[in-house]
Amino acid sequence: MSEALKKKSTSIAMLVFLLGIFMGAMDSGIVSPARNVIASGLGISESASVWMITIYTLAYAVSMPITGKLADTYGRKKVYMICVTLFATGSLLCGISDIVGSYGFLLTSRVIEAIGGGGIMPIATAYIGSSFPEEKRGSALGLVGGIYGIATVLGPTLGSFILSVAGDGKWGYLFLINVPISIIIIGAALKLEENKKDSDIKKMDIWGSLILSILIASLMYALTNLKFYDFGNSIKTLDVWPYLLISIIMVPIFIYIEKRAEDPVLNLSFFTNKQIALTLFISLIVGCGLMSTVFLPQFAENVLKLKRGSGGYIVTLFAVFTGISAPLGGKFIDKFGVKRLLLLGFLANIFGVLYQAVITANHPNFTNLTIGLVFMGIGMGFTMGTPVNYLMMSLVKPEEISMGQSTVSLLRSIGVAISPNLLINFVSDAGRNVPGAIEKVMPHIQGITGGALGSSTASADMMNKLQNADVTNIFETVKSFMMSMLNGIQHTMSVNPNMDFAALKSNYLTSLDKAKPAIENAYQYTMNQGYAHLFIGVAVISLLGLIASLFIKSKKKSK
Repeated sequence: MSEALKKKSTSIAMLVFLLGIFMGAMDSGIVSPARNVIASGLGISESASVWMITIYTLAYAVSMPITGKLADTYGRKKVYMICVTLFATGSLLCGISDIVGSYGFLLTSRVIEAIGGGGIMPIATAYIGSSFPEEKRGSALGLVGGIYGIATVLGPTLGSFILSVAGDGKWGYLFLINVPISIIIIGAALKLEENKKDSDIKKMDIWGSLILSILIASLMYALTNLKFYDFGNSIKTLDVWPYLLISIIMVPIFIYIEKRAEDPVLNLSFFTNKQIALTLFISLIVGCGLMSTVFLPQFAENVLKLKRGSGGYIVTLFAVFTGISAPLGGKFIDKFGVKRLLLLGFLANIFGVLYQAVITANHPNFTNLTIGLVFMGIGMGFTMGTPVNYLMMSLVKPEEISMGQSTVSLLRSIGVAISPNLLINFVSDAGRNVPGAIEKVMPHIQGITGGALGSSTASADMMNKLQNADVTNIFETVKSFMMSMLNGIQHTMSVNPNMDFAALKSNYLTSLDKAKPAIENAYQYTMNQGYAHLFIGVAVISLLGLIASLFIKSKKKSK
């Protein structure tokens, strides 16, 4: 093949696979802001609506290792095109679910979409990585990391934008946007050469695939439902312990089957090779760190006193720096090696989250928030995908590259499932401290306050409003709460002939209005401390990744 044709083929390959990665990563987050809208449109409960996210996550995780193995066996281009077709079909069916009006139809469509989506990222990474020589592989995989990072963070923002333009009644457009992109990908992919090692096709490991699917699905479901902030009670629930037990039972069965399989669906030596095991552990850590970004919009809203739902636009800054740093990190690998990049990335992330915890949380302003986001974005771009994918590709056999990438993606998905449930504890604790913090700055009149915000006399509806308030409406919520309390005790206090209750009420509400800045600041500070503890938790997670990176063997670059 001439140099010009080779360059053209490489450009087409980058278009095909980077576009697929962008589409798949974007779809993972685009549904989140629309969950309540979709639930309302289909007439289902809040708890039932979680399944549109959960069932996608489960099917996606199950699909990854199996499609990775199929790609290594039958060809990456062929299996990738099948995955994109499945993803497009599922997206189309999801898109017309608002017309069909059936939640069961939507869930089935989400499964089809996830089965296809599970193969897109690992196969695309394997194809791109194996298409470039080792001295340029880092730069190529850096683009993968950049596109994935940008799409993951921008997904929720794009979802909100589509709903604002199309309207809540047209939520199907959230899914239909994938169809034309898929058509472009499939059309361009037809021009690509197949990418696989010539080898005899062996018998598919059906039993191994089945047991692995049960193991992954049960583990992911248990981890998704496990609440670490209430671990003792949560692990006893029927949504957790039976599935944890099933996953534990499946492990020895899976090992037994794989040791005797002609062509195992998953190479068990991945977990016994120290360097590969380190790589998988770092991928798990990166997954945990990636999901800390879920809390960034709420933190930005609290820091800048913005209306709920607008914080996603601020976090776009984070996406920009992630997108810029990931390709730069790839070039860094080509020059200085993967170990140094990981160390630099984890250090940047630790600095960024500690800056948010120590500086931004206590001195909330746009400048401090931005400084923290810049370092967090750089840290995420340097660690998120490129170095881990590069490491795995260099450690496994050429005929197992797709399987290796699928295993890395699976461990990252497990981290994604664990992290939110682990970190939400800090925010929940802060929320429980809000009533006490506000009462300290409220005007006190005997018989009116003194524990009113947390009293047993408060209605469940008012307590719910208080817990769901944000920094922009906390004062109005508190004022409404106190008005309700005053009306409740009016009859009792009015019987005292020496008390002018009307004057007392008027004076109290005037004092309350004057305390508005103090109430808002108390709410902001208390919630910021919760986020600060969350960021410290993320710093500890990143520190584990930093320590693990120290044990990676550095390869000397050949001239």
